[in-house]
Amino acid sequence: MQQKNREASATSRLAVGIVLLCAWPVFAQINIEAYRDYFLVGPYGEVCTMCEMIVLCEAGGGPPEHSAVPEQGSFTLYHLETRSFWSQIATIWEWFINNFRSEQLAAQGHTRPAIVYAVTDGQWTDVEVIEARLILDPGVVELGDRTIDRVNRQWLISASSQPLGYCQRLPLWESLEAIQQHTGNGS
Repeated sequence: MQQKNREASATSRLAVGIVLLCAWPVFAQINIEAYRDYFLVGPYGEVCTMCEMIVLCEAGGGPPEHSAVPEQGSFTLYHLETRSFWSQIATIWEWFINNFRSEQLAAQGHTRPAIVYAVTDGQWTDVEVIEARLILDPGVVELGDRTIDRVNRQWLISASSQPLGYCQRLPLWESLEAIQQHTGNGS
């Protein structure tokens, strides 16, 4: 009887271990109240490793309020793609090394590929692939020679901090369809 109880107990511990291991990506997200209102922080913390997003930036005195990719006008779309496999592995490794301290990860941020679509007066130009860095401290998204302030969503020239406008997040799937229609490139 005791043998069966020990086996059941070992099986239970193994099951709990597997569940925790599978849930690791959720626990590995930076989820600090001070960053809760930052641009691109989700309900579970910093942007997840497997999340994609479309960000629209345009000139103006405040954040744009488009429900979809505009048909006309001048703006820039940033398609922030999922992190690469090795970047995801590095994130997990950093969490182990930092003993679950998030300060260094918040300052270091993480990188992921991004596709840039520039639209001028309704005309879509060439596509550019860059590396984006999302940082929580200071709260910025670095996008090549541009930066987005994650506190107020202001779009800036990186070198001079000169304001260009503001940014907003767009619905992913509808935006990818619009990009496909205009460029033939949906991913």
